[in-house]
Amino acid sequence: MATLALWIGAVLIAVASSYPHGKLTKKSFQSFLLPVNFFWNPWELFERDPTQWKPNLIDSWNRVSQDTPIANLLQTMVYYDSNGRPHKPLGINPAEKNSVRIAENDHHYLPQINPWGRKKRNFLQSARLWENNIIPYELQSGFSAQMQAAITEAIQIFNELTCIRFVPRNQASGLPHSSYLYLNTGSNNNQGCASFIGRQFNGKQEVTLQDPYCAQARTVVHELMHAIGQMHEQQRSDRNNYIDVIYSNIQSNQQHNFDNNSPTHDRTPYDVESLMQYPLTAFAINSNSPSMKLKDARLESLVDSSQTLAFNDVKEITIAYQCTANCQSTPTCQNGGFVAHNCLCMCPADVTGSTCNQVETDSDCGGIIDLSAGQQQIIKSPNYPNTYSVDKECVWMIRGPSDSNIKLTIEELNLARNTMSSSCYHWLEIRYNLVGQTGIKQCNSLANQQYTTTNEGNKNIMILKFDSRISRDQQALQNGGFNLKVEATGGSTTTTNPCSPNPCQNSGTCSVSGSIYTCSCPSGWTGTNCDVVSSQQTCNSCLNGGTCHVISGSIICQCPIPYFGANCEYTGSPCSFNMCPAGYACYMYGAQFTCLQTVSTTFCIFG
Repeated sequence: MATLALWIGAVLIAVASSYPHGKLTKKSFQSFLLPVNFFWNPWELFERDPTQWKPNLIDSWNRVSQDTPIANLLQTMVYYDSNGRPHKPLGINPAEKNSVRIAENDHHYLPQINPWGRKKRNFLQSARLWENNIIPYELQSGFSAQMQAAITEAIQIFNELTCIRFVPRNQASGLPHSSYLYLNTGSNNNQGCASFIGRQFNGKQEVTLQDPYCAQARTVVHELMHAIGQMHEQQRSDRNNYIDVIYSNIQSNQQHNFDNNSPTHDRTPYDVESLMQYPLTAFAINSNSPSMKLKDARLESLVDSSQTLAFNDVKEITIAYQCTANCQSTPTCQNGGFVAHNCLCMCPADVTGSTCNQVETDSDCGGIIDLSAGQQQIIKSPNYPNTYSVDKECVWMIRGPSDSNIKLTIEELNLARNTMSSSCYHWLEIRYNLVGQTGIKQCNSLANQQYTTTNEGNKNIMILKFDSRISRDQQALQNGGFNLKVEATGGSTTTTNPCSPNPCQNSGTCSVSGSIYTCSCPSGWTGTNCDVVSSQQTCNSCLNGGTCHVISGSIICQCPIPYFGANCEYTGSPCSFNMCPAGYACYMYGAQFTCLQTVSTTFCIFG
């Protein structure tokens, strides 16, 4: 059977097969070439660098450490039990990430009298940016080797992805000021990780990086983003369209970190994946409850998953610092791409080409599908309805008219997974919110589950990615695969009413404020378009005295010993249930289990 059924009029743009795995490379099409060993997401390392890949990556995670690349990958997954209830993989708990503690040591300072007033997005509108895009800096002596490495990596990220140049103070010249950043160890004041916003002073301007709390590149990047003029994402003036701040669960002396009483330009979409977005439990009085909730609970799994500048962080810096001002001619970047500081298009992940007009995909699947208003298209897994192949990356970009939305209906999704740990070995990634943002990953679904692109960014584009490459050592499910229907909805050129047609599903009511629509959902439904089953309605699923928590829009059952499983439905030791594949031994790690590869009589821990 053909891998992709085409409706008349739909266009599938074929991709070349002369590159490794049948992929198009960014370099070959002269778009922005990402630095060597730079990845938007840390788990991409296992796909792009064969020397880093190890078998049994998913099951070998110890289910305790929340900051490893595999933990960050699992955080973005959702698994549905036999009753249709969404679950996070066993052991995932973003509230236990180091970044929560680091965020609570994060401070940003403005002068008592702020002469620069308003903010733009998370930049101060009239704040002094750094002239000539050059930021002199000096390091205090006494930083540990780990801290120095984190600072070096963070500076390299800015220098390679943006037009901002961090230059040692003794090498900076020709500037119209004497300002410089003084990165200090915080040993005298215990200020945690702290920075002023923008260029505030002539002469020394302190950035505190207390060792060891701040000894991660992502933390240094966060503080340097403050120093170049950026505020937190949750302080945007439009944040109430995307998040609810639970002030009743925020420490009173920390509520200023959630203030948004200054207007912002909001020139790029609100991005929950930004490094400037606080974890959802930051400064919570009760750490088992959030200090913030997203309107679309599905996106909560993306919060605090980024380890570097997010795609939209780079875009915002490029705009604020006018990084393309000296470009003699610029390409017209498509599909969510933008002109970067080197005058080439920077494309979202898995998109490439000189104008971001291609997708990076295996040669026998994926491509670009253009739909007219109301047109439908069927997308099937390779070999469907027979068993799909492993070691595949298939990327589809679905586009509709500029004023349309793309609706996905999952008619069948059945991919390899570990039902005991609620983890996916192979998955479908669904990017329905922002093209340049990571998507939600699923290996099974509700019956006829639907996603509709939000009105943020490129609402007429959805990206789907099938991945059986990271866990290419895991067998595909017999007759497993997927059957998807995509459709361009709306698309009328005569209406500007975002509630026409009604985007709210399941009898939701649509209302308009300016150009933004809001869905009022009936009982049992939530999400931007009332298309998410309310976890609160299903949080009675934990059996045998298990405690139910709603994390990232999904259920986590905290099971008392000796029970375990997605709903605490199993009793005894997880290792007695043959949880691990051949060649691996089950090993208890506290109350959790992990699978360790057996080498003679020695266990080797991967992950």
